[in-house]
Amino acid sequence: MTDLLSRRLIPSADALLSPVGEETVILHLGNDTYYGLDPMGTRIWAMLGEGVALAAIRDRLAAQHGVAAATVEADLRRFLDDLLRHGLLVDG
Repeated sequence: MTDLLSRRLIPSADALLSPVGEETVILHLGNDTYYGLDPMGTRIWAMLGEGVALAAIRDRLAAQHGVAAATVEADLRRFLDDLLRHGLLVDG
């Protein structure tokens, strides 16, 4: 089984974005369900869209917020798992 952080994940073509202030609303076109991203989720989504590696996202967030990389990684894994489960991210 491949480790999540070694995968290249990209936003699904079925994910239609709409920024709302610092947050983002995503409509999944395949199931007509809306999802909301807070400002941190919006930043992570933007980095994914730019092709930033998952480990680099972890490291950037840890450095920017002065938080241990292990803490950021645990939160990032939960967030990515949720996006994958809802079909908002796909392997790229």
